[in-house]
Amino acid sequence: MEGAKVYVRQNCGTSQGWQKAKVIAVLGTGRYRVCLEPWEQASSGTPALNEGGEIVEVEASSADGGNLPFQNAGMPQNGFPDMITLDHLHEAALLHNLRVRFFAGACPYTYTADIVIAINPYRWFPELYSDEMRKEYLVFDRKKLAPHVYATSSAAYCGLQETGRDQTVLVSGESGAGKTETVKILMGHLALIASSDDSSHI
Repeated sequence: MEGAKVYVRQNCGTSQGWQKAKVIAVLGTGRYRVCLEPWEQASSGTPALNEGGEIVEVEASSADGGNLPFQNAGMPQNGFPDMITLDHLHEAALLHNLRVRFFAGACPYTYTADIVIAINPYRWFPELYSDEMRKEYLVFDRKKLAPHVYATSSAAYCGLQETGRDQTVLVSGESGAGKTETVKILMGHLALIASSDDSSHI
Protein backbone atom coordinates (compact mmCIF):
# COMPACT_ATOMS: atom_id res chain seq x y z
CA MET A 1 0.00 0.00 0.00
CA GLU A 2 2.93 2.35 0.60
CA GLY A 3 3.48 4.53 -2.46
CA ALA A 4 -0.10 4.05 -3.66
CA LYS A 5 -1.83 7.05 -5.22
CA VAL A 6 -5.16 7.61 -3.48
CA TYR A 7 -7.78 10.21 -2.62
CA VAL A 8 -8.52 11.42 0.91
CA ARG A 9 -11.33 13.48 2.37
CA GLN A 10 -10.30 17.00 3.33
CA ASN A 11 -12.25 19.88 4.84
CA CYS A 12 -13.02 22.58 2.27
CA GLY A 13 -14.57 25.45 4.17
CA THR A 14 -17.90 24.24 5.52
CA SER A 15 -17.93 21.00 3.51
CA GLN A 16 -15.66 18.09 2.68
CA GLY A 17 -14.00 17.44 -0.64
CA TRP A 18 -11.53 15.02 -2.16
CA GLN A 19 -7.77 15.60 -2.32
CA LYS A 20 -5.12 13.65 -4.20
CA ALA A 21 -2.53 12.00 -1.95
CA LYS A 22 0.25 9.43 -1.84
CA VAL A 23 0.45 6.84 0.96
CA ILE A 24 3.80 7.07 2.73
CA ALA A 25 3.10 4.78 5.69
CA VAL A 26 0.54 2.22 6.84
CA LEU A 27 -0.12 2.83 10.55
CA GLY A 28 -2.50 -0.09 11.09
CA THR A 29 -6.16 -0.32 12.15
CA GLY A 30 -7.23 1.55 9.03
CA ARG A 31 -4.97 4.57 9.55
CA TYR A 32 -2.52 5.89 6.97
CA ARG A 33 0.05 8.65 6.77
CA VAL A 34 -0.24 10.39 3.40
CA CYS A 35 1.37 13.24 1.55
CA LEU A 36 -1.19 15.53 -0.08
CA GLU A 37 -0.64 16.15 -3.78
CA PRO A 38 -1.60 19.26 -5.77
CA TRP A 39 -4.32 19.23 -8.38
CA GLU A 40 -3.38 19.75 -11.99
CA GLN A 41 -2.91 23.34 -13.11
CA ALA A 42 -5.80 25.05 -14.87
CA SER A 43 -5.24 25.66 -18.58
CA SER A 44 -5.37 29.43 -18.03
CA GLY A 45 -2.30 29.25 -15.81
CA THR A 46 -4.29 29.68 -12.62
CA PRO A 47 -2.37 28.01 -9.79
CA ALA A 48 -3.79 24.90 -8.16
CA LEU A 49 -5.81 25.51 -5.00
CA ASN A 50 -3.72 23.08 -2.97
CA GLU A 51 0.02 23.20 -3.52
CA GLY A 52 0.45 19.77 -1.88
CA GLY A 53 3.33 18.48 0.20
CA GLU A 54 1.47 18.48 3.54
CA ILE A 55 1.76 15.27 5.55
CA VAL A 56 -1.45 14.18 7.28
CA GLU A 57 -2.85 11.08 8.96
CA VAL A 58 -6.18 9.80 7.70
CA GLU A 59 -8.71 7.22 8.84
CA ALA A 60 -9.83 4.90 6.04
CA SER A 61 -12.57 3.13 7.97
CA SER A 62 -14.96 6.03 7.31
CA ALA A 63 -14.48 5.69 3.54
CA ASP A 64 -16.70 3.46 1.39
CA GLY A 65 -15.60 -0.14 1.88
CA GLY A 66 -13.18 0.90 4.60
CA ASN A 67 -10.41 1.63 2.07
CA LEU A 68 -8.90 4.74 0.55
CA PRO A 69 -10.07 5.10 -3.08
CA PHE A 70 -7.28 4.68 -5.64
CA GLN A 71 -6.37 7.19 -8.33
CA ASN A 72 -6.48 6.09 -11.98
CA ALA A 73 -3.07 5.71 -13.59
CA GLY A 74 -2.26 7.42 -16.86
CA MET A 75 -4.69 10.33 -16.65
CA PRO A 76 -4.67 11.96 -20.12
CA GLN A 77 -4.01 15.69 -20.30
CA ASN A 78 -7.64 16.24 -21.33
CA GLY A 79 -9.02 13.50 -19.05
CA PHE A 80 -10.85 10.35 -20.09
CA PRO A 81 -13.64 11.14 -22.62
CA ASP A 82 -15.68 8.09 -21.53
CA MET A 83 -15.58 7.31 -17.84
CA ILE A 84 -16.45 3.64 -18.26
CA THR A 85 -12.77 3.27 -19.25
CA LEU A 86 -11.64 4.25 -15.73
CA ASP A 87 -9.90 1.40 -13.90
CA HIS A 88 -11.18 2.70 -10.56
CA LEU A 89 -14.77 3.91 -10.72
CA HIS A 90 -15.85 5.83 -7.62
CA GLU A 91 -16.94 9.35 -6.65
CA ALA A 92 -13.44 10.79 -6.27
CA ALA A 93 -12.22 9.41 -9.61
CA LEU A 94 -15.30 10.67 -11.46
CA LEU A 95 -14.96 14.16 -9.99
CA HIS A 96 -11.22 14.23 -10.70
CA ASN A 97 -11.75 13.27 -14.33
CA LEU A 98 -14.48 15.90 -14.76
CA ARG A 99 -12.20 18.50 -13.14
CA VAL A 100 -9.36 17.69 -15.55
CA ARG A 101 -11.70 17.91 -18.54
CA PHE A 102 -13.21 21.19 -17.32
CA PHE A 103 -9.86 22.90 -16.88
CA ALA A 104 -8.54 21.51 -20.17
CA GLY A 105 -11.15 23.80 -21.70
CA ALA A 106 -11.56 21.74 -24.85
CA CYS A 107 -15.04 20.29 -24.40
CA PRO A 108 -17.74 20.59 -21.72
CA TYR A 109 -19.02 17.05 -22.40
CA THR A 110 -17.97 13.67 -21.00
CA TYR A 111 -19.55 10.26 -21.61
CA THR A 112 -20.42 7.62 -19.08
CA ALA A 113 -21.55 4.93 -21.52
CA ASP A 114 -24.73 6.38 -23.12
CA ILE A 115 -25.02 9.18 -20.56
CA VAL A 116 -23.62 12.58 -21.51
CA ILE A 117 -22.38 14.68 -18.59
CA ALA A 118 -22.21 18.40 -19.34
CA ILE A 119 -20.41 20.84 -17.05
CA ASN A 120 -21.45 24.44 -17.58
CA PRO A 121 -18.30 26.21 -18.83
CA TYR A 122 -19.99 29.64 -18.44
CA ARG A 123 -18.82 30.55 -21.93
CA TRP A 124 -19.83 29.66 -25.47
CA PHE A 125 -17.91 27.30 -27.78
CA PRO A 126 -19.07 28.31 -31.29
CA GLU A 127 -16.94 25.62 -32.94
CA LEU A 128 -18.84 22.90 -31.05
CA TYR A 129 -22.23 23.95 -32.45
CA SER A 130 -21.47 24.66 -36.10
CA ASP A 131 -23.49 23.15 -38.95
CA GLU A 132 -20.50 20.96 -39.81
CA MET A 133 -20.41 19.59 -36.28
CA ARG A 134 -24.16 18.89 -36.31
CA LYS A 135 -23.80 16.88 -39.50
CA GLU A 136 -20.83 14.89 -38.19
CA TYR A 137 -22.96 13.39 -35.42
CA LEU A 138 -25.52 12.32 -38.01
CA VAL A 139 -23.02 10.52 -40.23
CA PHE A 140 -20.25 9.12 -38.05
CA ASP A 141 -20.26 6.60 -35.21
CA ARG A 142 -20.21 8.40 -31.86
CA LYS A 143 -17.21 6.29 -30.78
CA LYS A 144 -15.13 8.06 -33.43
CA LEU A 145 -16.12 11.54 -32.24
CA ALA A 146 -15.55 13.59 -29.11
CA PRO A 147 -18.29 13.49 -26.46
CA HIS A 148 -21.18 15.77 -27.39
CA VAL A 149 -24.86 16.21 -26.59
CA TYR A 150 -25.50 15.82 -30.34
CA ALA A 151 -24.81 12.12 -29.85
CA THR A 152 -27.88 11.99 -27.59
CA SER A 153 -30.19 13.75 -30.06
CA SER A 154 -28.91 11.53 -32.90
CA ALA A 155 -29.51 8.40 -30.80
CA ALA A 156 -33.05 9.55 -29.93
CA TYR A 157 -33.91 10.19 -33.57
CA CYS A 158 -32.34 6.91 -34.63
CA GLY A 159 -34.43 5.08 -32.02
CA LEU A 160 -37.55 6.82 -33.29
CA GLN A 161 -36.80 5.78 -36.88
CA GLU A 162 -35.91 2.19 -36.01
CA THR A 163 -38.70 1.41 -33.54
CA GLY A 164 -41.45 3.85 -34.50
CA ARG A 165 -41.93 4.50 -30.79
CA ASP A 166 -41.62 7.73 -28.80
CA GLN A 167 -38.18 8.47 -27.36
CA THR A 168 -37.31 10.32 -24.16
CA VAL A 169 -34.26 12.44 -23.41
CA LEU A 170 -33.80 13.25 -19.73
CA VAL A 171 -31.89 16.47 -18.94
CA SER A 172 -31.29 16.95 -15.22
CA GLY A 173 -29.08 19.06 -13.00
CA GLU A 174 -28.97 21.73 -10.35
CA SER A 175 -30.08 25.32 -10.84
CA GLY A 176 -27.64 27.10 -13.13
CA ALA A 177 -26.16 23.87 -14.45
CA GLY A 178 -27.14 24.69 -18.03
CA LYS A 179 -30.24 22.53 -18.49
CA THR A 180 -32.13 25.11 -20.55
CA GLU A 181 -29.19 25.70 -22.90
CA THR A 182 -28.69 21.96 -23.29
CA VAL A 183 -32.36 21.47 -24.23
CA LYS A 184 -32.07 24.28 -26.78
CA ILE A 185 -29.02 22.61 -28.32
CA LEU A 186 -30.76 19.22 -28.41
CA MET A 187 -33.94 20.63 -29.97
CA GLY A 188 -31.97 22.58 -32.56
CA HIS A 189 -30.15 19.43 -33.58
CA LEU A 190 -33.37 17.39 -33.74
CA ALA A 191 -34.95 20.09 -35.90
CA LEU A 192 -31.98 19.92 -38.28
CA ILE A 193 -32.23 16.12 -38.50
CA ALA A 194 -35.99 16.17 -39.09
CA SER A 195 -35.70 18.80 -41.83
CA SER A 196 -32.82 17.04 -43.60
CA ASP A 197 -33.47 16.17 -47.23
CA ASP A 198 -31.65 12.88 -46.81
CA SER A 199 -31.97 11.12 -43.47
CA SER A 200 -31.36 7.62 -44.86
CA HIS A 201 -28.17 7.38 -42.80
CA ILE A 202 -30.20 7.51 -39.58
